[in-house]
Amino acid sequence: MMKTPSLGIDVNGILISNEEINAEIQYHPAESLFTARYEATKALVIREMLIQRVIDALLEQEIQVPEADIESCRRYYENNREKFFTSPLFEVAHILYMAPPEDDAARAEAFERASNALERLKASPELFAEIAKTDSACSSAKDGGRLGQISRGQTMPAFEAALFQMQEGEISAAPVASEVGYHIIKVFRRVDGRQLPFENVTDWIAQELQEKSWNRAFSQYIQLLAGRARITGFRLDGAQNPLVQ
Repeated sequence: MMKTPSLGIDVNGILISNEEINAEIQYHPAESLFTARYEATKALVIREMLIQRVIDALLEQEIQVPEADIESCRRYYENNREKFFTSPLFEVAHILYMAPPEDDAARAEAFERASNALERLKASPELFAEIAKTDSACSSAKDGGRLGQISRGQTMPAFEAALFQMQEGEISAAPVASEVGYHIIKVFRRVDGRQLPFENVTDWIAQELQEKSWNRAFSQYIQLLAGRARITGFRLDGAQNPLVQ
């Protein structure tokens, strides 16, 4: 059964919009609007598939990129070893004193409440779960503020920045500001990241180098075409690049 598209059609990530389909309908007279729309959509889908195939074949023929060899991959690894670490893993709890960033009065009150709670915790760290249950605006309050295990990219940037500076058993020395308020953070356990062996990341590095090489070659190819073309009414960056003169 034929269905009328509602939001447009996706062909390998390229959207054919309803506006394009509506404009195409005039070239496909039929006994009903439904049939005309179907025929217009089919024509645009076929055209898009052909265009993509022609472009892919052209680029494959015109742009030649050498494969990344093992020596290049190893050199990239040695020069960028810091990229190939697993994320530290933390078992964390927090107490949240909520306050929106645009409300100065609420921020000041939240900071004061967090500071007072920290003073109590410095004297009695064992009160953390109790204070979390009574004070925290986070849903984790019922669990004594426990958030479970956290790794890189799972929390707000400001929270993560403070957390990654903390050690096992530590409670944050000052309230940690974020876009939702102020946090008191407690780290129950920390497992530091480890260096990934070259053998584990070779395929990823090869793909990364291949993509970078292809992007450079594609940019140069476009510059070459621009240098050979006569374009009026628009300046395409790179047309006067020394590469194409």
